[in-house]
Amino acid sequence: MVKVKEFVKKNTLFIVFLVICAIFSVATDSFLTVSNITDVVRTNTINGLLAVGLTYVILSGGIDLSVEATVCLAGLVAGYLSPMPVVAVLAGVMVGVAIGLFNGLMLEKSGVQPFIFTLAMSRLLRGVVLAITKGKNYYTIDSSFTAIVRSSVFGIPSLIIMFVVIVVITYFALNRARYGRYIYAVGSNEEAARLSGIRTHRIKVSAYVIAGMLSGLAGVLLTARLSGAETNAGDGWSLDAVSAVIIGGTSLRGGRGGILNTLLGIFIIAVLNNGMTLMGVPTNYNQLIKGLLMLVAVLLDMSNRKKS
Repeated sequence: MVKVKEFVKKNTLFIVFLVICAIFSVATDSFLTVSNITDVVRTNTINGLLAVGLTYVILSGGIDLSVEATVCLAGLVAGYLSPMPVVAVLAGVMVGVAIGLFNGLMLEKSGVQPFIFTLAMSRLLRGVVLAITKGKNYYTIDSSFTAIVRSSVFGIPSLIIMFVVIVVITYFALNRARYGRYIYAVGSNEEAARLSGIRTHRIKVSAYVIAGMLSGLAGVLLTARLSGAETNAGDGWSLDAVSAVIIGGTSLRGGRGGILNTLLGIFIIAVLNNGMTLMGVPTNYNQLIKGLLMLVAVLLDMSNRKKS
């Protein structure tokens, strides 16, 4: 009995995920099909990249609400350069890297709260997009560029393969490399990490750079998938990405959690969205349930902090 309780405690999130899947499998015949499962995974790989990037930032004790605006600007740049696919991809990713680097450096030098600064950056970047486009979407996208997301390998969509590769790299970076140990150390106790010789400023800046890079890549892929750069691209993705990380069990205070937790968080939200859509449940209830899940996750994190 004790072993069962320990197993349930350690795998609560995964059990919740299985229960949700079981409920939707019974409630609708179209949920547990190969085509639907493939569609759920493929649809959530692009915005899932934001959650992967934010895992680094949140583990290090920060937060970045500018990732959705980065998606929008990077996607616009890639769209304009779409006749040169390789240049377009590199330019979009570098836009993300530049924004992430700017965020990290400014936060470390100014001491401003990450929540406030990155929220302001999000508004600024959205303003830049609107100024460039005059509020008009851009749909003159070269077909050679859109081929990036329409290809597949052995029947597996390239988007899914790319996402899996990034998750695997992140897993090894956070769990098997020295860099990951430094991320956790900085998030757990920045001052102690600094006194032990870790260059905490570099670690924190690098986390924002990674988040920016993956946001830039997400923007490139979104433009290719939509065959257009839209001025509202990525709208609301920051909060969804943060929700996935927090619902997955990663602590908002840093130092606890990981990419596997985030992955479960991503697909719990994805399954909820898909299942309730198939059942015809209004979007309002969708938001309500995600909000409740996030609230429970935050309360559990606070409880665990007090116990430890």
